[in-house]
Amino acid sequence: MVVGIALGVTNVLLVVEVKASQLSGVDRALRLELNSLVAATSNGSIPGTLQLTSQDTSFIQIVNASGHVLASSASVQGESRIAAFAPKGSGDFRTLSNLPIGSGDSYRVAATIVSTSGGSIIIYVGESLEAITHSVHAILVGLLVVDPILLIIVGSTVWWLIGRALSSVEAIRTEVEDITARALERRITEPTVHDEIGRLAVTMNAMLERLEASSRRQRAFVADASHELRSPLAAAQSELEVSLSHVASTDWPDSARIVLGDIERVRRIVEDLAILARSDEQTTEWNPRSVDLDELVLRECTRLQRIARVTIDASSVSGARVAGDPEHLGRAIRNLLDNAVRHARQQVSVTLSQDSEWAVLEIRDDGTGVSVEDRDRIFERFVRVDQSRARSSGGSGLGLAIVYEIVMAHGGTVEVTDARPGARFIVRLPRPTS
Repeated sequence: MVVGIALGVTNVLLVVEVKASQLSGVDRALRLELNSLVAATSNGSIPGTLQLTSQDTSFIQIVNASGHVLASSASVQGESRIAAFAPKGSGDFRTLSNLPIGSGDSYRVAATIVSTSGGSIIIYVGESLEAITHSVHAILVGLLVVDPILLIIVGSTVWWLIGRALSSVEAIRTEVEDITARALERRITEPTVHDEIGRLAVTMNAMLERLEASSRRQRAFVADASHELRSPLAAAQSELEVSLSHVASTDWPDSARIVLGDIERVRRIVEDLAILARSDEQTTEWNPRSVDLDELVLRECTRLQRIARVTIDASSVSGARVAGDPEHLGRAIRNLLDNAVRHARQQVSVTLSQDSEWAVLEIRDDGTGVSVEDRDRIFERFVRVDQSRARSSGGSGLGLAIVYEIVMAHGGTVEVTDARPGARFIVRLPRPTS
């Protein structure tokens, strides 16, 4: 359609230009003939029969002011006045039809008024436009024949090229359609030519790799979450079954405390899972404001010191303000301290300082530490890198993952290094801008 419209507009412009060019040539010839006649009749000498000086000129006629024919060429000899219009200026060009000569073709007529000793006369010089009409008609016929052929060729070529290009897209679509959630390991055949289609195939394979990795993580996450929830529920169920089978000899308050501990563990796991799910969906409610981070750190240290089996040294905690949500920041600090106490032998040291841009929190324990190859994995979900992180110790493998999500959401960083002995967790949080 676009090519057809373009050809149509081009054809119209071509025909108009050809016709205008040929008509301009006729006008030049008529003007030359007219100027010659003006020079010949300006002295009042008008012959009865006029001879054509140009073979292209069709007729000449001279009339007086009253319209009486004074002289004419052989082609209009004996005819009355050919043109009825009175010329304006020294040369007036008009296209006339239905003149009493020829076979009804249109004529291009030039006329002028000449003042002579015998009075004013009007000279008409005309030429048939039959040649121009035939020329334009031949061009139109040629275009009507050539344009459809050209459109067919262009359309067929475009159809073939697009079909060839889209066949590769269709092949990719067919392969992707056959890939299901159970066959994410499959990949699309990549074309040898690295054009747009080749890059599409590469992009689709990269997407499939991400989907496969995401699916593996999701399956592992579900399996770990199920295991974490099943263990305390099974323990609670077992405790209740034993207690009910020995009703008389059961210490019910002690049994209730055991079951309550298992239920509390389930509650913590479910709460952690909910936090991570909201973080993944970016639906976590944040209430950011300027926060005294040292107050949160000291509060958590005091809370944990009451129940911890190790010493918590918070003497190096100095004032620091950050921009963030105090509830979520408190949870991140709590998880870091719980993790440090769980793996410490005798002492956990807490340091808090600040500079012009960052508040830096360091939590050290004197435990076994974290190996270099595990320092990135430790912030993944349900990851336990050594025996000290067994489920029996109370950890679910979600605490550090929650720390990572909270710190990242606040625009900070968290890393673990070697404390020699033990591990050192370093958290950097941005200070308020004003």
